[in-house]
Amino acid sequence: MKHLKEMYHSMLSDGGFFLDNEHRQPYNEFTCYTLQADKGQGHFWVYFYENMFEITIRDFLFLDDIMLECPEPEFLSVTYYTSVSGEEFHPYRQLSPNSLQAQIGQADKVYQAIYHKNIPLQSISFTIMPEFYQRYLQQKFPGEYIDPSEAFRKMQIGTDFPELIVLLKQIEGYRGTGLTAKMFYEGKILEAVSLIMERAKSNQEKKKKLHLTEQDQENLSAVAAYLDNHYAFSVPIERLCRISFMGQTKLKAAFKECFGCTLYDYILQKRIGQAQHLLMGTELSIAEIAQAVGYDRPESFAKQFQRVTGLLPREYRRLIK
Repeated sequence: MKHLKEMYHSMLSDGGFFLDNEHRQPYNEFTCYTLQADKGQGHFWVYFYENMFEITIRDFLFLDDIMLECPEPEFLSVTYYTSVSGEEFHPYRQLSPNSLQAQIGQADKVYQAIYHKNIPLQSISFTIMPEFYQRYLQQKFPGEYIDPSEAFRKMQIGTDFPELIVLLKQIEGYRGTGLTAKMFYEGKILEAVSLIMERAKSNQEKKKKLHLTEQDQENLSAVAAYLDNHYAFSVPIERLCRISFMGQTKLKAAFKECFGCTLYDYILQKRIGQAQHLLMGTELSIAEIAQAVGYDRPESFAKQFQRVTGLLPREYRRLIK
C-alpha cells in the first residue's frame, strides 16, 4: 500500500493544493496544504501517525463546483462537518453541515465527491488504517481484540453522537507539540474508536429490545422509500404506520434506530436537499421553491433552510451562483 503521506500528496496536488510549510499555524504538528488562488482559498491540514492513522482539518472553499476522484485504500473514517455543500457517491449521500459521517474505504473502489462553489468546507476528521485497527489493536489487546469495522459500518449519519463530536472538537483545539502531541492524538483515536464500538453495541441491544425482525427492517425501508418520493407532501403518520405494520410508538423508535434520525428530520433533509438543487439550477423564486419542497410559507422554509445549512436561501443562492 502506498504510504499515507504519498497518497495524500498525490490526491491534494490533483485537487489544486500545494505543500505550504509557511502556513502550519495554528497546527504546528500538521502538514499544511494551501489551495491555489485560481481554484479557491483556504487550507488543508493533515497529521500523520506513522502508517496507522491520520487527522485532517479542512477550511477552504472552491471558486467553481469541483468533482474530486481518487482511489480508495482500506480505511475506517469519521468526519464532522461544520460547513459543507455537496454530494458523495458510492454510496450516494448529501453532505450536510453540523453532521457526523462514517466512511469505510475499500481497496477496489474510487472515491467521488462534488463540492459546490463558494460554500466553505470546514471539517475535522480522523482515519484509521488496517495497520492500526487490525495489527496494532490486536497486539495491544491480545485475547480481547474485536475488529471495529462493523461498528463503523453501522454508525448512523447525523448529529446524535455528542460525545464523539466533543472529542473531535478537543482534537481540533489541541495545540501541543512533540511527544505530548503523539500521546494526545493516539489516546484520542483510541477513545474515539472505543466510543464508536460502544455505541454500536448499545444500538444492537436497543434493536433487540425493539424486537425488529428482517421483515420489520424491510418495512422501514419501504417507509423511507415512500418518504423519498413524497417529502413535499403532508404525509399522515397513520399512513406510515400502515406501510410499516407498526404502531406509532414502535415506528418512531424503530425508524430512528435504523436511520439515525427522526421521521421529521428525515423529511427535512430531503426537502432542504432538493431546495439546494433548485436554488443552484433554476431561476425559481424563493417562494416557488418553498412551495415545491412542501412549505406553504416562505418564511417557514427560510427558517428550516438556515437551520440545516447555516445560510438563508437567498444567501445560499448568491454564493452558489
